[in-house]
Amino acid sequence: MMADPTGLPSIYVLPTRLSDAQREIIISNLKSKQFKVTNSPKDAGIFVGDLLGPKRAALELRWLDLETTDATTIKTPAKGTRILKVVKMEWYTKAITEGAEVKIEDFTIYNGIYPTKSPFNNPTPDPLTSRKRSLSPPTLAEQQAEERSRIESIMRRAVAATQQAVPGTRHLRHKGHSEEHTSHRPFKRPKLVSQQSTDSQEESERIASDLPPLPQWVVEKQKYSCTRSTPANSPNKDFIEALFKIRLNRLIISDEIGVRAYSTAIASIAAFPYKITHISQVHALPGCEEKIAALWYEFTHSDPPGRLGTLEEITNSGYYQTLEQFYKIWGVGAYSARNFYRQGFKDLDDLVEHYWAKLTRVQQIGVKFYDEFEIKIPREEVISIRDSVQRYAQQLLPGAEAAVVGGFRRGKELSNDVDLLITHPRVSKSRDVEELLVPLVDLLEKEGLITHVLTIHEPSRFVATTEGEVWPKRSHHNFDGIPKVLCVWQEPDLEEDEEGDSQMGGSGGNRIVKKRKNPNPHRRVDILFPPPRCAGSTLTSWSGATTFERDLRRYVREERYWKFSSEGITDRASGLRVPIGKETGEFIGLTEDEEANDVGVDDDVDSRERREDGEWIGWDVEERKLFKALGLEWREPTERCTG
Repeated sequence: MMADPTGLPSIYVLPTRLSDAQREIIISNLKSKQFKVTNSPKDAGIFVGDLLGPKRAALELRWLDLETTDATTIKTPAKGTRILKVVKMEWYTKAITEGAEVKIEDFTIYNGIYPTKSPFNNPTPDPLTSRKRSLSPPTLAEQQAEERSRIESIMRRAVAATQQAVPGTRHLRHKGHSEEHTSHRPFKRPKLVSQQSTDSQEESERIASDLPPLPQWVVEKQKYSCTRSTPANSPNKDFIEALFKIRLNRLIISDEIGVRAYSTAIASIAAFPYKITHISQVHALPGCEEKIAALWYEFTHSDPPGRLGTLEEITNSGYYQTLEQFYKIWGVGAYSARNFYRQGFKDLDDLVEHYWAKLTRVQQIGVKFYDEFEIKIPREEVISIRDSVQRYAQQLLPGAEAAVVGGFRRGKELSNDVDLLITHPRVSKSRDVEELLVPLVDLLEKEGLITHVLTIHEPSRFVATTEGEVWPKRSHHNFDGIPKVLCVWQEPDLEEDEEGDSQMGGSGGNRIVKKRKNPNPHRRVDILFPPPRCAGSTLTSWSGATTFERDLRRYVREERYWKFSSEGITDRASGLRVPIGKETGEFIGLTEDEEANDVGVDDDVDSRERREDGEWIGWDVEERKLFKALGLEWREPTERCTG
């Protein structure tokens, strides 16, 4: 006898591991046997799917925006709730295909308590179509339609059409996320000057005539950000921060062209020394074309000022918020973040519960210390970490010197991580510097300062000879050939351990010491070990902001036909190393005059000349030599804040 549909709530067929055709057949067979089948999961009481366990069942419901609580953990469900049953596909096979008389409870793998009065429980469309779209590659017609939509959106913004524009990001055209999390406050884009009245245009022209003169690099349309000064504190900081958020979105969705375009525009605006007050100033900047100009006008003339429709569409999207959280996990890139989302995961708890074993070791560490890695590192702590590493390095290699690079060197008060560089002023110590990596890591681990080693890159063959000559050609597996370690660091706990009562009775009992947990947050620390001849190039390569470094390499390639990397400068035509300075001295960190006068570097580190923060001044000398060799005007690290 066939199963009786009487009294059963509506059924929703889960698409997990089912093709469209298979799912349609199951739905058709259920309907033919008088079962109620719904296309809206919010209206269903029974979910039939090819699932094995309760955890996966709960995850599938969560993916459908049905946040449930396992009924086995609650004795008495609260009022205003209902039970959602997830049933194995085996029930369908037995009851419908074979016509056997079976009880649905025997095949139920999960009973979830669902709060029906939740404000989020509005009926939603069947997510199968959107899920299929995210898992299957788009057809050529779909790609062409999407490209046309993207171009039309850009053009509408460029001419500032008054009507509401189509969402300007790729991800908002997938999965219906532009409808999921839209802003409650309507946003109307302001009209550009070209659409305003004649009086308004005349007023605009009058304002434009009073603007300050454009910097020479703007007049000359210099396209390389490494050829101009870009300080950290821009007068257009608010607009730049908005563009940063849009660029991050492009980065997460792997829109490489968009990332480069926004990076170029941000670098130009950051270098502009005045507050932008007229759209003509944006048009004049290298890399800032109609789209950026339209965004600036929208940003400054919105009500209230500082709003961008594109940015609000992004930040209000649940899709983007989830991807951003995954992307911030150390060891997770844009592709992995999207892959997690496609599998139905919505937060870190999902990864821990359902995907932990498949995460790489580095990703597991990134999840474990997610909150701690989000805590910014103050300058005082950065200097403390540098001094600790330098102190232990000098125990193994007397005379070694450490420097902090990255955002700290550009003047940031708070850093996301710490990038350190260690070498020795004596060129003859090149091999010793390379071989310092493993012993130093072992020592820092023994002292409890390095808690986890994420990645370690030992030198492949030899980066430099004993005499300091850098090999022009060699094979190596790491991305720039410089030995390095990427690790997790924790400052020691200087507080005393707590004393507890003796576990032995009586007044003469011994007292025990309770080992207290180190309260200091874990930090991300990278340590590089360049040989002395590569010190200047490594220092420069790791000190500039992303766009500065990108343009520096473009400049060297396009203007000099050389190649620049952390290892130095290479002539592309001959394949030989281009010397930085004369490179004939026994020491690095000396000016040309000092080298000519055979001045040495004192092996006593305490007697070396240092800056206020304790850093050896020889580092600056090496960087200046590199800029001179490249034919570039010297830029202080604080002038390389291109973003």
